[in-house]
Amino acid sequence: SIRAEQFLTEKERLPDGSWPEIFGEVVELTEENYFFTLSKYQDWLKELLQKQPSLIFPEFRTKEVLGALEKPLPDLCISRPKARLAWGIPLPFDENQVTYVWFDALLNYVTGSGSGNGRLEDWRPAVHVIGKDILVPAHGIYWPCMLKALGLPIFRKLLVHGFWTRKSEKLSKSTGNVVDPKELAGKYGADSFRYYVLREMALGHDADFDEESLAARRKGELAHELGNLLQRAGSMIGRYREGKIPSVKKPDAVSEAFRATVLGSLKKWDELMQNHQIHLALGELWKGVQAGNQMIEARAPWKLAKDPAKAAELDATLADAMAVLELVFEEVECVIPGTASAGLIQLGLTGKVASRAKDWPQWPAHQAGRVLGKINPLFPLLDEEKSKVS
Repeated sequence: SIRAEQFLTEKERLPDGSWPEIFGEVVELTEENYFFTLSKYQDWLKELLQKQPSLIFPEFRTKEVLGALEKPLPDLCISRPKARLAWGIPLPFDENQVTYVWFDALLNYVTGSGSGNGRLEDWRPAVHVIGKDILVPAHGIYWPCMLKALGLPIFRKLLVHGFWTRKSEKLSKSTGNVVDPKELAGKYGADSFRYYVLREMALGHDADFDEESLAARRKGELAHELGNLLQRAGSMIGRYREGKIPSVKKPDAVSEAFRATVLGSLKKWDELMQNHQIHLALGELWKGVQAGNQMIEARAPWKLAKDPAKAAELDATLADAMAVLELVFEEVECVIPGTASAGLIQLGLTGKVASRAKDWPQWPAHQAGRVLGKINPLFPLLDEEKSKVS
């Protein structure tokens, strides 16, 4: 196949004897090339994946690779004559042969990670992320077998993501259903777009893009829930406590329950993130945000402020709201970095996320007396939202 730059066998032909369109022009060639004895490692790879199906995420992709391993693997042709492909990278042991593009591309992971420079161990813990279209055979078969042949440890996990679709159809320029991420980031904000794609897609599966859902996530979870909690609590601290986060000597029963809820959601967030279930992890993290808004509604600080006898309860309410925001901003920085930094600055912090403490998660202990920054909307109204309001 000229287009795919790969050799084909008779099994790739269609029932009518023609070649699938994806291969483009197919020509017959007879030439001398080098081969990697892929067949030598077939049983090893098959046994490995049967024993460790979680090596590939999601695990149904492991079954896909194992299915391909049910048939005998042909050895992999790893070179082409330089006379035919002068632009290729020459083999170090034969200047008349150039490297097959996929063989060279996969080896780049090794050289790029610093093999021979003492840096390979820095790369070892990495999760290797690929698209589902290059799992079989390249990354699911060639790559681990090449590492095995080199005597190198294979990836800790191969994470295979799905594709975005639109109305359940594959995005394609020919059909005109493509999505312009730059245009959407300009309209809704880069962080809103980041949040949407990570919140909406179950990693490893396909997901259907819908701009209305993007707008709804921004308006609901980001603006109404996260942004509104900061706006309301921050404004009330400015109004009732001169812009300083109040101290809480001893949390009451309501605060204790609230803190337990938030810390519990953080633990679940962490577990889900470790398992690459980012969409569910964000849902867990947002339970803390939602609990903060529910607490504000239930305790009604605007009413507590009218009764001096309720000062301690008012302080606990406002301090707890600031604490949950601090915790959420520090964690969600990996998803919405600009928003997290802006939020932390409004909380009177530097805007830089601190490293996790050994006993994470724990309730912020040093926020009493801290002066808040200027409270501004994290997600201002869009033009169409402004027109509806007016």
